[in-house]
Amino acid sequence: MIDRKLEIFRMAAQLRNFTETATVLGMTQPNVTHQLALLEKELNVRLFVRDGRRMKLTPAGKALAEECEQLFAGAEKLVRSVQCAASGVRNFTVGGTLTAGGYLLPGLMSAYMKRHPENSLELKIANTHGIEELLTTQKLDVALVEGPFEQKFFFSTPFCRDELVPAFAPGTCPAEFSLEAYLREGKRLILREAGSGTRYHFERFLKQNDLPRPNPGNVLEVNSFDALKLFVRQGIGITVISQLAIRDELAAGWLECGRFTEGAIERELNFIYLPGENLRFAEEFIAFCRQA
Repeated sequence: MIDRKLEIFRMAAQLRNFTETATVLGMTQPNVTHQLALLEKELNVRLFVRDGRRMKLTPAGKALAEECEQLFAGAEKLVRSVQCAASGVRNFTVGGTLTAGGYLLPGLMSAYMKRHPENSLELKIANTHGIEELLTTQKLDVALVEGPFEQKFFFSTPFCRDELVPAFAPGTCPAEFSLEAYLREGKRLILREAGSGTRYHFERFLKQNDLPRPNPGNVLEVNSFDALKLFVRQGIGITVISQLAIRDELAAGWLECGRFTEGAIERELNFIYLPGENLRFAEEFIAFCRQA
């Protein structure tokens, strides 16, 4: 459905190497170069310039690469819509930040699809900023987030409250301890990346309690919960994480959790969505989850 030259360009823009692009696409390198030259001729712009051994996107190339992501996402949605229409099933996409998407939405979505077999749901997971972008580009119908969001841009409905707790390898910390003392002793923190809801609420807790910011050299940033929990299990530091995300590890005895003497870190999870053709689904799905 999409011009083959754009498919080649998209891969070349990701790899920045025409030989590697040819290998991935099962083409010859001269053919890749020829197809991209034809695309540049059609658009009357340069898309690539050589930068050492690799290729670099020109400003026009960067703009086209961004548009390609929109185009390919739209094409995938079109195909799914047509296929679902043929089978009598409607397709919707639900988004979630890492805690919500990894530990709450799968069960809720499964229960919803059992109740509504005429609807098929797809799950996309990203940090809060990524979810906002997916919503505004109409790649999601509704999302559940744990971080702050632009309230003036989205409709929102509170879903539940969640507590972030210090988690650590068994026997490495007491059940209650001071975060301030831990930070002043220069001990390691293993944290989610900036832009995540978990990181936002942790840093807000530091500010609210006038606690010192951790030394960057003592912070290990990890954008995967699985990797983060494995680091903590090795005993190299503590993390601050939702209790939802460590239920299995606590039950198995692989991790322990405690409390900070400075108080609890609590947050609210919210559904966010935009008005549009699937507004009715968003509201129906939210109502179902709130009653589940």
